[in-house]
Amino acid sequence: MYLRYNIDMTDFSDRTTDSYLDILRQLEAAAVNHTAWLKGLYRVMICGSEPDAADLETDAYCHCRFGQWYYSEDCHDLRTDPAFIKIGECHEAMHTSAGELLQTRYGGQAVPVEIYDAFMDLSIRLRQDIASYQLDIINTLCIVDHLTGAWNRTGMSKKLQEEHERMVRGKKECCVCMMDLDHFKLVNDTYGHCAGDSVLAEATKFISGQLRKYDSIFRYGGEEFLICLPDITIENAMLRLEHIRAGLAALPIPVKGQNDIYVSASFGLTNMAVAETIDDTIRKADHALLCAKAKGRNQVCQWTF
Repeated sequence: MYLRYNIDMTDFSDRTTDSYLDILRQLEAAAVNHTAWLKGLYRVMICGSEPDAADLETDAYCHCRFGQWYYSEDCHDLRTDPAFIKIGECHEAMHTSAGELLQTRYGGQAVPVEIYDAFMDLSIRLRQDIASYQLDIINTLCIVDHLTGAWNRTGMSKKLQEEHERMVRGKKECCVCMMDLDHFKLVNDTYGHCAGDSVLAEATKFISGQLRKYDSIFRYGGEEFLICLPDITIENAMLRLEHIRAGLAALPIPVKGQNDIYVSASFGLTNMAVAETIDDTIRKADHALLCAKAKGRNQVCQWTF
């Protein structure tokens, strides 16, 4: 939602809401395991208990339960996420510091304040990094339409405003498109709302796959979507949307217990203007969409004065 999260919005389309919720559950379990490990370490340092031999290894960060989870296949898809990488780096540094604590303690020496402080700072930072990552995911989930995986309207205005400001600074064009699935009510009436939900999800998935990494698609409401296309001329945007339109119309959408369903969509395209508001841009795109519908649907129309 551009409130504070670090997760790249463009990455969300590659993950489902359920997968993000699963990540949240795994993070919470990992944090609990980390706390249990800390409790054991404190017992060793304060009560003189025998340390776990694994904590003295150079790769101790791989052997604790948190590390076992972090380096497991369950987290393979997260390995390129900068926030997730940051957690791993802090966790490794913390274990290195813990090893110094244990070696000093069992070498019969008093633990220097700076070693203790370094360990505690890393331990606290790790828990903060985990909590921050959890909050990032929660914030992301709050701006995503859970049926289609498209961004919802909560984050749309902010995104469009940012693209408008970027357009002004860089003197590059930015285009906005309103899209509506044609005769979608007929799909619900004929096949049922579950089938309608499948059509919405599959159509959004197809369109998202045709967009560039820095393009964005938002569920505007019902079967209507808004697409933001930065750094593109209106002519090239028309070509890109025409390609999407033709591909969607030819896409067989499987529905459980039914024959494949085919749907088309109408598109209304406009470009942003420096001197107009975001609402004005959306209104122009909406008028162009109405023009596409009036001309028979399943086509792309551009706003004209």
